[in-house]
Amino acid sequence: MNADLSELKICALFADGFGLGDHTVIVAIGVDTAGNKHVLGLREGTTENKTVCKELLANFVERGLDVSGGVLCVVDGGKGLRAAIKAVFGGQAPVQRCRLHKERNVKDHLPDHVWPGVRTKMRKAWSNPDAAKGIAQMQAVARSIEEQHPGAASSLREGMEETFTINRLGVPAKLAVTMFSTNVVESAISVARTAHRNVKRWRSGKMAERWAAAGMSVAQKKFRKVKGYREIPLLVAALDNHVNDKLSDQGVKVA
Repeated sequence: MNADLSELKICALFADGFGLGDHTVIVAIGVDTAGNKHVLGLREGTTENKTVCKELLANFVERGLDVSGGVLCVVDGGKGLRAAIKAVFGGQAPVQRCRLHKERNVKDHLPDHVWPGVRTKMRKAWSNPDAAKGIAQMQAVARSIEEQHPGAASSLREGMEETFTINRLGVPAKLAVTMFSTNVVESAISVARTAHRNVKRWRSGKMAERWAAAGMSVAQKKFRKVKGYREIPLLVAALDNHVNDKLSDQGVKVA
């Protein structure tokens, strides 16, 4: 949690929270330009709110993490983390909303017999390499279920465009398998839980933070390169174009 991050060149950041008793711990994992995963840090709080998330990301910057070249942030639908990314990283960090979380949210609003067909249409839209056309397909899915299942349609539309960020960036198919969900951090959290599986009583937030850190250290020892890592140079180039476009929009001349 105090390691120097100034030499680390990351192109993607995955973040999620998990509960330990009455405490919530937010964890972030970075993927470097060679495809290696690194636990960047964690922060304890009572909920996954903006303040806790902002403190976590700001700590990365204080420790030297450079995101000026752009970093793809892969998160679930939590508003706190999304707001913190905007506040700390600004335009340097396009956000990819986890598609698996989106699927779960939509599924919760649909009868079991309807869900498989809707899921197939959603995944077909996400597979479209043209982000604009894919979004149009997804909007058509929302319209098709709106009359009978308005809650599902509303859930599908919420944050829809950010589920297509990797399409807009042109992330290749093999690397997209890694970047379309928060599985990178969720898998690490699953491994981390084995370190404290016998703990029954959480006496304090400091205790929860210590055990979470110990668990993530265990998880980090099992890390391998992400799937599709050979395609990361294409993501780096896309992020560079994204940042340059943002700077141009702000009237900043790009060399």
